Amino acid sequence: MSFSIRSTLRLVACVAGVGCLSHSLDAESTTHRPQWDLQHTSGKQEEVCFLQTSSKVQRANREERGSALEGAGDNAGHGIEKVPFFIYDPDIVEPRFQTGMNGCTRKGADYMFVEALMKHPMRQKRPEEAEIMVIPCLFESYRRCTTTNHAEKPPGTSLLREGGDFWLRKPGYPEDWPHRPRQLLRQESNFWLSNPEDHPEDFEDIPWMKALDDQTAKCLDLVMSSKAYKSTNGRDHLWVVGDWTMNFGRTLESHLFQNMTVGRIEVIDEIEGRVGNKWMGPTQSRCSVVVPYASDVAYLENFALQTTFEDWMARPHTASFRFEDREYVLYCQSKICPGAVDATPLRKQSLLLGEKLGMRSAIAMGRVEITEYLAEIHGAKFCLVIRGDTPSSHGFFDALAANCIPVLISDRWPDVAVPFAHGRKNIVEGGIDFTAFTVRISEETWMNHMDEVVGKLNSIISTPLVARQLFEAMQEARPKLLWSMPHTVAPDLLLQSANLCTYTD
Repeated sequence: MSFSIRSTLRLVACVAGVGCLSHSLDAESTTHRPQWDLQHTSGKQEEVCFLQTSSKVQRANREERGSALEGAGDNAGHGIEKVPFFIYDPDIVEPRFQTGMNGCTRKGADYMFVEALMKHPMRQKRPEEAEIMVIPCLFESYRRCTTTNHAEKPPGTSLLREGGDFWLRKPGYPEDWPHRPRQLLRQESNFWLSNPEDHPEDFEDIPWMKALDDQTAKCLDLVMSSKAYKSTNGRDHLWVVGDWTMNFGRTLESHLFQNMTVGRIEVIDEIEGRVGNKWMGPTQSRCSVVVPYASDVAYLENFALQTTFEDWMARPHTASFRFEDREYVLYCQSKICPGAVDATPLRKQSLLLGEKLGMRSAIAMGRVEITEYLAEIHGAKFCLVIRGDTPSSHGFFDALAANCIPVLISDRWPDVAVPFAHGRKNIVEGGIDFTAFTVRISEETWMNHMDEVVGKLNSIISTPLVARQLFEAMQEARPKLLWSMPHTVAPDLLLQSANLCTYTD
């Protein structure tokens, strides 16, 4: 029996239990904006429906599919449209799934996604029965499991292209720098790891000298040479790659992904494409879906221990934030890339908040051991999520893992980083209703009205009804956004967003 009905109709309806995204464009009228959304902006306010229900699988078929949903566990009760999918056998195309990465403690979103799909009730045995074809190539996990980039810093920011050429040397280095022996490059580069011999030979070549590692390239080649891929030219294929490499260098320039949907941690729209001359970003793939970061904090979280609202209120610190003592801006050769936002002042402004909160803050500059970081965010009611080199940050998902309400300070985050937002040419829409469980503060307010920020946080804490509303919304959001949380529905939301993007002209 086939569930696949490839129509292009859409039902304009919000998914139950997920809600609508309140997109704030006006500071003059805050009537409909959540009390905790502190903005200084202009325009109108509008409601954007999130994850509209796919209609390719028509209502007439839903009774037939009901039996397939039985036994789907907690996933079946979230009002999420189930999408029939086919996944290429990892044993054939991606042997690292079982042999090379299953012991890694920092698996990426790609591995968690594939793992969840292997025994999923909507997995189809034949490609013709599926709406979405899932590519299991583990490029992201390869990157995460062979690097110590825990801060999720974009790769080699001093090596971005400028004027159409890649600058493959540090500022002031001789012209032959890119052609020097590999060992010398390892010693001289400003982004090679401290122990390069512990990592695959081609790790440091990506993305500046090659787009993909050899195993990922082989995996993609096997998929793209299949009859199923060729039958649609990849139009219905989804590949999850939550790694910064997709947005830089040879990987960004690759034409391999142009016909498929790519799940990425942040899209490059027209505005972000001007930074570092990443003009190919909006057309790198046919569709884009924003996927949640894989959080190192979530991997260490004991989800069996329930945090109550009373526990949250008893936390000693109002706010927590930790950042590195470095510049948070993208460089092209030795100069800041044209159009790049220097977020260093935004991050250092957190120290002012720490001064104003005094003993009620856990805000500091400098890296610490993961255990200390965990203690800081678990002891705070609010966690600052401030944009860095780009608008998004892994801190958003670390905060959710620790039951710490995110305070989002990134004006462009709604445009490029809302989880499960989807669209063509990286103009995305929809996504998770993040306004329900975050405190949003505009960058202008953050830099010029810190007393308002302090007042807002204190006001929320002193108003239990408002605080509880935020806390409970955060509890509802966590299984949608944390890959390693038991009974997560992130894989289903991702499939649904990919489905919408794939079949919407």
